Amino acid sequence: MKKVTDLTSKISIKKNDIQDMFENVILKDKTVINFINKYNLSYDDVNNNTQVFYEYYLSKKNKKSILYNPKLQYKDGKVYLIYNETAEQKRNREARKLSNRIKTAYISKSILYSNFSNVNNTGNKVAVATKLISICDNILANKGVQGLYVYGMTGIGKSYLMGCVYNYLNNKGLEPAIVYFPEFVRKMKSSIYNNEYNYIIDELRQQKVLIIDDIGAENITEFVRDEILVPIINYRSSEKLVTFFTSNLSLRNLSDVLAVTKNTIDETKSMRIIGRISHLAKEEFLDAKNERGSY
Repeated sequence: MKKVTDLTSKISIKKNDIQDMFENVILKDKTVINFINKYNLSYDDVNNNTQVFYEYYLSKKNKKSILYNPKLQYKDGKVYLIYNETAEQKRNREARKLSNRIKTAYISKSILYSNFSNVNNTGNKVAVATKLISICDNILANKGVQGLYVYGMTGIGKSYLMGCVYNYLNNKGLEPAIVYFPEFVRKMKSSIYNNEYNYIIDELRQQKVLIIDDIGAENITEFVRDEILVPIINYRSSEKLVTFFTSNLSLRNLSDVLAVTKNTIDETKSMRIIGRISHLAKEEFLDAKNERGSY
């Protein structure tokens, strides 16, 4: 087997800057040396694959190597350059995949097809829909705006309106995250011991637009209030991120619900949460007839 250092004097390519780099830099790269020695490459083997070695060396030096690791491969007498995903790139890819899934993972898929054009003209529903459209347009224009806290009786179309918000923004290139809060809470309780829990909470609270559907319908515990709701609400309030809510409860009644857990009554904490919600969204009563099943 010939030493790599002996190869440089017999590479029969035209003398130029690339050749100088190849001989003086690339053929002195430890990985290249080990590769040539491992497969006992001849002078002709190296000479015939100069371009591959050159691209390999440049890829290693390139910043894109953060995403993909270049690797030399020898098969059937030929040298190939392949790219393997780096651990960081894999983590980023999985994070993006999870982030996209989070946006609609905790909501009935039928809600995602709601449309403002199909809103029934009952009570003040059209008026509320008009306010929501105005807010959405301001969001798209990057204007600072509050969301809405829409509350009212069960079955009058609150969730449908939020589906309209999701669809309206998504069709214009801004996909909100939308969660049916009782289901979200249930999933979070079951995932507290795996690696997704903290990531999901962190990802959800950072969404540019977040829709929390049916807050107050879940079984309130200290864990739900302090470890799920508070981190999301506090962060979004401090960062002024647009947030929409629906509930069967007014903010005053929601405060009463949040104050009472199995072991304690904490009105101060509940009022603090309500203050954050009021900062995020303007309270709006939806007065309409029960239309469950009409959409």
